[in-house]
Amino acid sequence: MQRIARFTIVFLVIALILVITGGRDNTKETAPTYFLEGDTLCIRIIIDGGIYIKDGHPTGFHHDLLKKFSANERCHLRLKPKEDVNVWEELINDEIDILVVSADNEVPDEYTDQIISSVEVNDAGHAWVVSRNNIQLLQQLNYWLTFFRQSKDYTALANRYLRPYRRNATTMISPTNTLSPYDDIIKKYAKTIGWDWRLLASLIYQESKFSMNTSSGKGAHGLMQIKNATAKQFSIDDIFDPEQNVKAGTLLIKRLQKLYDNPEIDSLNRIKFVLAAYNAGEGRLDDVRRAAAHLGVDPNNWESLRDVIPQMRRGKGIPSNILKLGYFKGTETRKFVDEVLERYDTYAALVKK
Repeated sequence: MQRIARFTIVFLVIALILVITGGRDNTKETAPTYFLEGDTLCIRIIIDGGIYIKDGHPTGFHHDLLKKFSANERCHLRLKPKEDVNVWEELINDEIDILVVSADNEVPDEYTDQIISSVEVNDAGHAWVVSRNNIQLLQQLNYWLTFFRQSKDYTALANRYLRPYRRNATTMISPTNTLSPYDDIIKKYAKTIGWDWRLLASLIYQESKFSMNTSSGKGAHGLMQIKNATAKQFSIDDIFDPEQNVKAGTLLIKRLQKLYDNPEIDSLNRIKFVLAAYNAGEGRLDDVRRAAAHLGVDPNNWESLRDVIPQMRRGKGIPSNILKLGYFKGTETRKFVDEVLERYDTYAALVKK
């Protein structure tokens, strides 16, 4: 296995410059130069992460670390999701600026002379790779990393992301204070919808298992599996940013809450309706409720609707004008509501509020 080449000469040059200039009696200070100021750095992270990885959440770690770098350099950051594309070709063609890799990622032979790596970003052997045509960017990355890795902020980031979390309700048997690196964000936005943060956390686990780099085949992305159309509706610029993603998800929930703010729907059923609509869409839930009313079943009770859904698979006994979106299998939606609430019960019992 070929390891990614390490770019070390830059440090010797920088160190020499610092030694030489450090001894001079400069009477006039020079303002720092921000050659990336105003630019947007496009990145891909191809390191696995999430519930199944014992090393925690490396994707979130690198995203936050690069956000700190971009803030220091007065530039912007844009994450491209994991996709089945030739990332090395993207890198040398300047379609992305930084590729985040681990020591396990092999570099194809045809690209080894066209890319160059940063120093190791963490003890797991992760590194940031750039095109050889982008040496100045690499110098900035290495210079900043060398100093930032010695800071308390870096240690806090590593402790937050690069550790295992217990949040699988089926294996959780003892109390815990944390569920994910995103607990503070979840708590913040849970307040905006009047939910216990552990209920929102359960929904997020169902959607992404707290993995911010997750995308579905239906075009949903991030922690709360937000689609571009939803993000646009709520003026969210970057659905891959964890906080903006959760903000978009909770704004959607708030809109659904208003939709089902009906005195004939009690508070528990309102939560179930919101969860069902979040998964299947409000149009589908409208179909279910119309079908229930047609069959003489209470359209304001989720347990009644659960029994109606199987009859919608082939529309048996239900006129086509009621099922405006067509037949509905509904198995996933029933499972979604059940599992989110069952997991919430476990979280409520074992996770500190």
